[in-house]
Amino acid sequence: MSSLIGEPFQVSSYPVPTKTRHAKVHNSKYASYSRDFPGHATVTIQAEGIHIVDLSELHTVASHTCGSNVVFSGPASSRCTLEDDGRTCTTYALVSSAPEIAVKNRDRTVWIMKQKILGGTLGKNDKREIVLPHEVVHIYSDDKSSKILLVSSTGDISVADYELNIQSTLVCPHEQNFLDVFFFPGTSCTFLPPHGNPPDTIIVFCSSSDSTLLLSIVSVTGKDITIIGKNQSSISHGVSGQTTQDHVTALSFGPCGVLSYINESHTWAAYQLEINGLTTSVAQIGETLTLAQLSRLNTHSFGCGMCLLSLGSSLVLLVTITGAPSSEISILLWDMRYGVVIASHAIPIPSALAPSIKLGISMNLMLADAGQVLLTLCPANVSRTTSSTSESPHRSIVYVIPLDPNVKSTIAGAIGKNPATSEWLAPNPKAATLADNDSRSKLLVNMANHLQHNEPHKADEAFFKWVKEHTSDSGSSSSNVLSISTPDGAASEALYSYGFVKELLALFFAKEYTDKPQYSPRVTRHLIESRVVSAGMVEGGLFTALKQHGDWESIMLSFNSVVDISEDEMISLAKVLVGKQRESQTDPEAMHVDSNRAWTPTLSTYMLMCVSYPTSPAAMRLAIRKYLPDAQDLILILELLDGWTIGGTEEYIRTLLKSVASNVVIEQRGGAAPPYDKTISFLQVLLDASFVSLLQFPPSHELLRNIMSHIEPEIGLHERMGSLRGALEPFARVQNRTVKERAEGTPRETPNEWRKRRKHQEQQIALGVGLYRLEELII
Repeated sequence: MSSLIGEPFQVSSYPVPTKTRHAKVHNSKYASYSRDFPGHATVTIQAEGIHIVDLSELHTVASHTCGSNVVFSGPASSRCTLEDDGRTCTTYALVSSAPEIAVKNRDRTVWIMKQKILGGTLGKNDKREIVLPHEVVHIYSDDKSSKILLVSSTGDISVADYELNIQSTLVCPHEQNFLDVFFFPGTSCTFLPPHGNPPDTIIVFCSSSDSTLLLSIVSVTGKDITIIGKNQSSISHGVSGQTTQDHVTALSFGPCGVLSYINESHTWAAYQLEINGLTTSVAQIGETLTLAQLSRLNTHSFGCGMCLLSLGSSLVLLVTITGAPSSEISILLWDMRYGVVIASHAIPIPSALAPSIKLGISMNLMLADAGQVLLTLCPANVSRTTSSTSESPHRSIVYVIPLDPNVKSTIAGAIGKNPATSEWLAPNPKAATLADNDSRSKLLVNMANHLQHNEPHKADEAFFKWVKEHTSDSGSSSSNVLSISTPDGAASEALYSYGFVKELLALFFAKEYTDKPQYSPRVTRHLIESRVVSAGMVEGGLFTALKQHGDWESIMLSFNSVVDISEDEMISLAKVLVGKQRESQTDPEAMHVDSNRAWTPTLSTYMLMCVSYPTSPAAMRLAIRKYLPDAQDLILILELLDGWTIGGTEEYIRTLLKSVASNVVIEQRGGAAPPYDKTISFLQVLLDASFVSLLQFPPSHELLRNIMSHIEPEIGLHERMGSLRGALEPFARVQNRTVKERAEGTPRETPNEWRKRRKHQEQQIALGVGLYRLEELII
């Protein structure tokens, strides 16, 4: 469970009809959400009617009973208007067949049903029938242009007013396998070229033909309909060796232009679509993923067993039914740019849906209010031969899934999510094929053989020989290094990919290579210096693995090169060094015994790196409470902080003045102590975590008083310095501009240019009233 995804709650549940007069099979239930009726969902139930449900109070505010012989061709849409005598709810129902509808008008009839809502009571239901020139499967209400958009399964689009008077129609001459259609306000679509007057609505029509996904992007402004872009993509995501004709089983598209879809082979990829003038470009985002644990029932049907919803940028919500034995409904929030699951939630399959699992569950996701998503679950392939008098054992359900509306795609949110993601991914056959012919694969095998024969020096020689060969061909090694912030596979020719570095580290830290003679500090330090190592690459943590091999030099080096060191690992090693220092204080001979061992940093040197490293206060407090609960251990760290808090601000001001005078950035405190602000931040975190323990330990009182005596003058100095902010502000702006120009290489202003600029400024001042000039007018 994750805080980004709340506990889903049920909105409604209805029986699935088992009798229909129309041969064409439709979903048993649809749910839609309109911006013209915020906070309310429109639920369309076959052979029953349409209900408008208040999502905040979970009750029905309006209903339209249509009869057991009515079949709907798509989800209804509702809008609410305010009138003198109360609110009026207008519902547009797409009718496929009904007893009063002629056969020639099937699938192109719309019922306009109006109902007044007076103080919570329902007024008289008014219904009108409109026959359209083409069939309709989707209807969209555009509140900006006061228009109704009607879309058919073949791509025909019509613009009408609120009374469904057709104003224009775009006819698509091609028969296609319709998948889905998406509507977005034109102002929200960032994949369009910059335009002074954006369109009212953008329609993205998705269909498939012969293992190809077809996209049509349509612009609607007023009553003008224009196709502004088209694109074709392979449904198999370009996987080599794919010979079968795949079908799309789930699809999503967002206003940022990110398209993602899953085929029946359970491979998933995302693409960024952009429209520039007359061209439409598509570029893949991240890697192609092969999903695991998904149910294989009816995977050839679109929307059966899984569904997708774009949540902005590269975030996509996936809802699926997992396979046996732990069959459940899993809700996964993926970041497709990095290929990781950043949040997940699971709910048991409702008992009302249990009899329908083998038939398949049709799923659909839709955005509602901010922080809410509608999930519709209804049985697919239900037999229509049951007697109309018998009660159906199958039911359909509508859920609301609460989501954090502020979630965004960031590298910080993706770091550390690989363990949670791995259980949802299957081995990539393409990657395995490439690895056999890759020089990196041969290097790994060669190094593994040397390590198994207890020859780490030969493993070092093989590695650095390989590095030299590849860097000599492509220039400096720094240009080929793949940063850990880049997803694996984003640069196929990179010297160090994420997976390759992870396998290299596994040679030294995996369980089959645990003896010290088989460890190679040279290779590890080279990778750390190249800034391609992530703490999450090593099972159990990078620092823990390095500590087991006694490689403290690599640990200290990691503080400057590894960006995701956890607070837990840092403080756990601080506990080790605290224990060594306490042991040396109680037993002076212990230092002579350890003199022949590998180098170990002093507690002061190690804490200097810990305090300077960027950390999270909350995580650091938890780590201190976990590993340093004893006040005697904290005393040693407090003694260091006591020394680092002496004269911090005064030295900082002196260094800053030197930097201003020379226009050169000077390192603060000379590296002998951490930056003063970071020292104070760490001291605050340490006191927050263990102040009570320190108060109960009398030897710490003198240290706390000393630290307080150092900090109190600094507080007074800060208050006095604050009075100079206004007077020094112009000089600070000039200094910042000078430093910026120096960094950007801007040519220095000559004396003549300075005189001209100064003269121009004086002339401008003489023309108008100055900021602080006072003039008196006597009438």
